[in-house]
Amino acid sequence: MPENRYTKAAKAAMKKEKGGNWIQKAVDPEKKGEFTAKAKKAGYTKEDGSGDAQAYAKHVLANKDKFDKETVDQAQFALNMGKMAKEKAE
Repeated sequence: MPENRYTKAAKAAMKKEKGGNWIQKAVDPEKKGEFTAKAKKAGYTKEDGSGDAQAYAKHVLANKDKFDKETVDQAQFALNMGKMAKEKAE
């Protein structure tokens, strides 16, 4: 998979700060929550009413031809972060 601005930012942040809060630095503060808002707007919600980014990300990646490149990149990033969170919890 070719690199996009999200993977490039994550890799750059990881190099600068091993073991720290590199994930927070990988996400543009102005874009924070944008994908979750898209999920909520599309009707993907959790029981608490917040957007279900993981379910929406799977939908977007299964239908890449229906979404713009930025949304597809955000979906991949959301799944990657969800996977990391799950692994960390285990």
